[in-house]
Amino acid sequence: MSAPTTGQLPPQALDLEAAVLGAALLEADAQRALLVTLPTEEVFYSTAHQQVYLAIRDLVTRGDHADQLTVVQQLRHRGTLQRIGGPVFVAQLTMRINSAAHFDTHCRILQEQHARRVVIRAGTELAAHGYDDTRDPLELLATAQTHLTSLNRTLETRPGQTAAAAFSPTFDRLAQAVQQRGLTGVPTGLTQLDGLTGGWQPGDLVILAARPAMGKTAALLHFARTAALDHSHHTAIFSLEMPTLQLMQRMVASEVPGYSNSDLRRGNLPGGLEQVAHIRHQAQRLSTHGHRLHLDDTPGLSIQQLRAKCARLHAQYPLSLVLVDYIQLMRGDTKGNREQEVGSISRGLKELAKELNAPVIALSQLSRDVEKRGGDKRPMLSDLRESGSLEQDADCIVFLWRGEYYNIAEYEDGTATADTILFDMAKHRNGATDEVIAACNLRRGTFQDLTATPVSF
Repeated sequence: MSAPTTGQLPPQALDLEAAVLGAALLEADAQRALLVTLPTEEVFYSTAHQQVYLAIRDLVTRGDHADQLTVVQQLRHRGTLQRIGGPVFVAQLTMRINSAAHFDTHCRILQEQHARRVVIRAGTELAAHGYDDTRDPLELLATAQTHLTSLNRTLETRPGQTAAAAFSPTFDRLAQAVQQRGLTGVPTGLTQLDGLTGGWQPGDLVILAARPAMGKTAALLHFARTAALDHSHHTAIFSLEMPTLQLMQRMVASEVPGYSNSDLRRGNLPGGLEQVAHIRHQAQRLSTHGHRLHLDDTPGLSIQQLRAKCARLHAQYPLSLVLVDYIQLMRGDTKGNREQEVGSISRGLKELAKELNAPVIALSQLSRDVEKRGGDKRPMLSDLRESGSLEQDADCIVFLWRGEYYNIAEYEDGTATADTILFDMAKHRNGATDEVIAACNLRRGTFQDLTATPVSF
């Protein structure tokens, strides 16, 4: 890595690098700890030390013991022995240390120095790009976030736990679940769906999939309103399909009884401006509590840009829920066919959920094969468009289906399909798969429990 323009050498600790490698050559336990704690050779500043690390990794990976003699032989096999100074250089590493007594401390310092070098390199690169007028500023921010995410993964060396150490926290969580009557995540606003999921769980990627006209966006806005307005969770909606003002019109229609989304969009209000003032008063909750609901309608958002935007929001207000409408309109990191691109998007969404420790709900279109089938045209996992990665990466896959749309009068249990929607939990990594029927009014975008006391739709 080249030195910065100030003439200063990049952060480094060559003596500690030698001490860590020397300890690894002396003790087998240190060898295993080395590969766990420092998972990449880039943590070492010296290229010679990098080569010794790689030789140790080669030997340990194939089950051999790494000592001075075997490492020299492996370096010779790799063709790098003479380049680093020959057997004498390797021998000097073991002469500088007697034991691995302070091994963990030395490794942590090397991690810190490596982190500083990565920050300097990223800053230098971004500064150079910043002077380039052809570069998109949002892409620069996304690149910066990618650098920092990569660094975080390198530095994250979370130690394992014994069952004894994890015992008490397990029962603390169980007690919390009992106190909250099983609701351990972000509430969905539907009792039966909460009973199935325990609420949307932190770190989970949820794919909400359906054909057009099934109510995907309406459901997404319902989950957002429930989280932000009813339960005070900071929530972010990224809408690649619909502008912010249209999203707000839909939410106003959901908040105010008696008006459809179409009425508000066309200004179909016989009472004129007085009626506008009345509706504004009734929808006031969107103003008083709406600071917890963040809306972003950036078109053609890339997965890198999404993660950068969420990181900035999360630094200001820890996000409890992120919603994306919809996957097929996003841009991935992988330049290839569309299936590979959607695969990079789904992996990025799952990584985002883990980074934020918050559920991410992403809408997805289903293929036209659903319409070509006979019968009730119920979706299947194979109908997910463009990528099997969606099925692999998602913790939950929920299909939305309205029998009424297909002129089907009743569900299998005899429940009428009119003004209802079925949530089909087709995949549930940490729970049961089942179906939940809810009442809905898509003209207003409202959902409620089917067995609940009827309210004005």
